[in-house]
Amino acid sequence: MCWKEVCDAMVPAFVLRPQRNTEVYDLYLQGLYFSNKSSEEDLRRALSFFQRAVEKDPTFARAWTGISKAWYFLADVYVKPLDAYPASKEAALKAIALDEKDAEAHCYLSEAKRVLDWDLAGADAELKRALELDPNSAPAHFFSGLLLLFHGELKDGLQFILEAEKLDPVSPITSYVATAAYLANDRIDDALIEGQRTLQLDPNYFYLDSALAAAYREKQNFSEAIALYTKAQEATHLPSSGLAITYARMGRPTEAQNIRAQLLQAKEKRYISAPLIAAVSVALGDKEEAFRELERAYAEHSGVLQWIAFLPEFRALRSDARFPHLLRRIGASRDTILAITETTLSETADPNAQNHFTLKVGVKPRPGTQNGHVVRISVSFYDLTKDNKMKPTNAQVSYNWLTAARDWTDATPKFLAATYVRPKNQLPLAGGRRYGGFVVCVYFDGQLQDSRANPLLQPC
Repeated sequence: MCWKEVCDAMVPAFVLRPQRNTEVYDLYLQGLYFSNKSSEEDLRRALSFFQRAVEKDPTFARAWTGISKAWYFLADVYVKPLDAYPASKEAALKAIALDEKDAEAHCYLSEAKRVLDWDLAGADAELKRALELDPNSAPAHFFSGLLLLFHGELKDGLQFILEAEKLDPVSPITSYVATAAYLANDRIDDALIEGQRTLQLDPNYFYLDSALAAAYREKQNFSEAIALYTKAQEATHLPSSGLAITYARMGRPTEAQNIRAQLLQAKEKRYISAPLIAAVSVALGDKEEAFRELERAYAEHSGVLQWIAFLPEFRALRSDARFPHLLRRIGASRDTILAITETTLSETADPNAQNHFTLKVGVKPRPGTQNGHVVRISVSFYDLTKDNKMKPTNAQVSYNWLTAARDWTDATPKFLAATYVRPKNQLPLAGGRRYGGFVVCVYFDGQLQDSRANPLLQPC
């Protein structure tokens, strides 16, 4: 097989005639081919080809972009997010260092900012740079569309996804997401047509699950949905959350609960994306379990988590006050003016203290924020008592700004240090208390914007 003939149509014009070793370029093309598949085996094959290419030529920027792409699509489906997204980010940065004009590399750097920092504003800036570099970049349109969907701008998000599809009509992932975007816009018939197109491109494309089956379910065509979800199960070797949701919609809760139990059991052996289990719990009317799984997704930095902003499976949670709060925490809300970028806890060696911790808090304003508003940052420390209960601390607490200039019109992070010290000589009076955790809350004109807690204490 000549990989150049197979893959040239997928490669941007500026790399069709590379001035480099033919073997290296052939490895890159093979990686590109497999990176457009959905199975773990194919994505890892893609990663292997890209890695072999950079081993032979470390200056090949597009191969580094390929590594970033492979890790990105492995993340949150087959690999723990915090194991995969940092690797994707590192490869994207290497690609950009070699070729700053690589638009696709900026797309994967954008995704790293979105997931690792919940920084949708930073992600948007990278995507704007990608579109500036290449106005015809299909990945830049694709990820820009996703970002709009996360913000609830459903029609505009769909249009960007469809534009990406025009630019790259053979991309299964673009067609797959277009199906989900049609469903978010309640255009079920269009979703059915698009979902069938995905399977024409790749009959075994079941990334996470089957989007076409979800369209059949929304159309109340349960038999077709079940058949397709069953096929997805066979292809992925995983219990189908979509099948469980379908059974719940059909009034067959026992079968749905059995699949949820299988997912929870599978989670003990391999990574299972928490929002998949949460979606089943929503369908079963178990909101408490759904929010527990969504909190796990938040702690794990699940890249799929922000999809709850538009997926129909999560509409039943929108009336719950915890839902918009969660959207604000992950940046998927346009009304977020301030976002927490960092909460790093470090311990200081202090012979006079039982515990001496410093919590570094970073807060970033939205670009264009005006002066004349009140910003309040609340940092609360908690103790763990001898009966293992969390109580507000009675230790010594102090606060100090690390950023001298705090002009909130400057859209750069501002840093605060909060210190917790429990002297050793207080131990008999403290009732056996020790450090337990913290809660950070950020307010703009009295309105909560963002919060962080460790461990998962009561949110603001």
